[in-house]
Amino acid sequence: MSLDLKIQPAPPQFTECVSTANGEPSAATDSREMGKRLQELIEQIQTQPNPAARVLLQECLQSLLAFYGEGLSRIFNQIHAAGAEGDKIVDRLLKDPAVNGLLLIHGLHPIPLETRLHGALEKVRPYMQSHGGNIELLRLENDVAQIRLQGTCKTCPSSTITLELAVRRAVEEACPDLAGFEVLSDTPEPAVAEK
Repeated sequence: MSLDLKIQPAPPQFTECVSTANGEPSAATDSREMGKRLQELIEQIQTQPNPAARVLLQECLQSLLAFYGEGLSRIFNQIHAAGAEGDKIVDRLLKDPAVNGLLLIHGLHPIPLETRLHGALEKVRPYMQSHGGNIELLRLENDVAQIRLQGTCKTCPSSTITLELAVRRAVEEACPDLAGFEVLSDTPEPAVAEK
């Protein structure tokens, strides 16, 4: 039996070492460490030999997540009720990777996945266009996206890989809850000479 908890992966910015000006760990580093520790504990729970203990621990974690999720929901309802000032607070909170992650874990993120995905593509589009390319979302089904890269920089042989990495980073930052995505290129494959 395994724990069926929906713990979203930490956004990519959690995996980078971030420090404040005086060298002390930042809130992002603390969040990353807490996320890693939580994942380690969940893995340890899954290896417990006593099935009853695993079930009890699973119920405890699910109840704790539900409790925190309900609290976060009530907090955000109060913030939204504040009108324009509340909207400003939400905008600031959404820029915090730890808050973003918590909202995703609890299914409370106010921006739908598709909107965040389009935003990520728009963010990377100027970079793509500066290299003679573009990007298109072909489909988003069951939280899996299919994206097409169009064109490449003719002077750089590794440009397709570079552009794909830029797209992947932007998408992973904005949509850590995306179940998966495939990046297709419309660059034709080199013709194979026939003998």
